[in-house]
Amino acid sequence: MLPIFYINLASRPDRRDFMEAQLKSLGLVGTRIEAVTPADLSAEDVDRYCNVENPTYLRKNELACTKSHERCWQTMLDMGAEHALVFEDDVKMSARLPAFLDALEEIDAELIRIDALGSTIRVYPVHQTLPNGIALRRFRSTTIGAAGYVISRSAAQKFLGHPEFRVRAFDLVLYDPFESPGSLVSRVLTEPALCQQVGSYHEQTAGVGKSNIQADGVRWVFPERHPIRYWSSKFAQGFKRGLRNAVDHFVEKKKGLERRWILLDTEMNEAFSKALGNSSPSDNPVASAKEVK
Repeated sequence: MLPIFYINLASRPDRRDFMEAQLKSLGLVGTRIEAVTPADLSAEDVDRYCNVENPTYLRKNELACTKSHERCWQTMLDMGAEHALVFEDDVKMSARLPAFLDALEEIDAELIRIDALGSTIRVYPVHQTLPNGIALRRFRSTTIGAAGYVISRSAAQKFLGHPEFRVRAFDLVLYDPFESPGSLVSRVLTEPALCQQVGSYHEQTAGVGKSNIQADGVRWVFPERHPIRYWSSKFAQGFKRGLRNAVDHFVEKKKGLERRWILLDTEMNEAFSKALGNSSPSDNPVASAKEVK
């Protein structure tokens, strides 16, 4: 059976209950993975990766997020599983999720994004449609957010221990089509999306959607102390990425690449409908994730 993991803080039993209720209504069983918090980080990791005087800098909550997802991957590998579905604990799920999981063996990809986006994303034409009507597309954007995805054993092995996860935010590394390790795996997304972070925009889910992540008030001082080095590097990287993206888009358009909205499936499950007081899923705006080229 496919392992289903959801990352959850011990201090958020409301989110645990929210996830368990949805999974139960879909006939699925999930395993709670204790989220890593900034307080769990070793002094060595903080000094190495979260040092405000270093030229590369991760906030403690960003590193903790990465380590939480890595904990899921390691658990999957330890179990000997070939795939795992990973959720963050504030997502609403589509009623078509079980049917999608039943068809997973038909999908030839190491990483499958299933969460909705709040902006357009560069995608290729549909190359496969599952029996449940869910379409699959390869995509060419680096997207913010990693609330729901299926990861293969081979992808987890490529990701775990990769140094890039210690210098950039988790999702920007996971979905980067140009740089390793994101570029090392085959990836697709589902259309429609099969989950979406609830946010705090709806009265009935405002509590669940409220984040525990608080600004730590720590300022990265390297740019102030080394402005020439910082800005010259930033300009060079920006120019390189901009040129690369422009050339790539021109070349890939010949293969049918286009910008497209990937929205949440309208078939929501019973547990979430109850959480919303039986309101229509269409009443809810899409998530506020944004595309990063």
